[in-house]
Amino acid sequence: MMRRLFILTALATCVAASGAGERAEHRFLWDEANARMLSARTPGDVLQAAESYARLLDSGVRNGALFYNMGTALLLAGRDGDAIKLLLRAERYEGARPDARHNLRIAIARQEKHGIPGAYWPRILLFWHYQLPAERRGLAAAAAFFVFWLALTARQRRRAPGAMLAAALALAVFFVLGMSFAATLYQEAVEPIRSFSTAPR
Repeated sequence: MMRRLFILTALATCVAASGAGERAEHRFLWDEANARMLSARTPGDVLQAAESYARLLDSGVRNGALFYNMGTALLLAGRDGDAIKLLLRAERYEGARPDARHNLRIAIARQEKHGIPGAYWPRILLFWHYQLPAERRGLAAAAAFFVFWLALTARQRRRAPGAMLAAALALAVFFVLGMSFAATLYQEAVEPIRSFSTAPR
């Protein structure tokens, strides 16, 4: 299991190395954190890598790759609750990627083994909220709002058949995805900069 998690982390560092910020300071911290993560051999080493990622978070960087690698690091260190928080934040930015979903399932399964229930049903019922990145949900909501007004205009000017149905469907999509997008913005706004600890226990 440890090896599989390390492989998933290595893939994240290769694919998303340019996403952790363009400034030289951010690039240095990102490369340093990735190097520590890939060379880590003990839980203490992994926590040091997590702390390096946390410095990027402290400097204002926010993206899915950063939260994914931090969450995976804390998962490897046995901090399952903190790992879940960070992997869920990664989902907000990138959607439910297979590697993040894999690590999230491991963290949730470990917590359930200790009597802490996992939240599966909301993820199934509100699949669009977890499957789609926040940016895509926001764009889709904006597009649905545009289609809604376009359909209303067509209905008034041309009496186009089906325009009211199209308007109703577009309005429903706007509310569903718009509320989902707004919820994500609120979650990120109220989330503490550090809702986790990298200090050894």
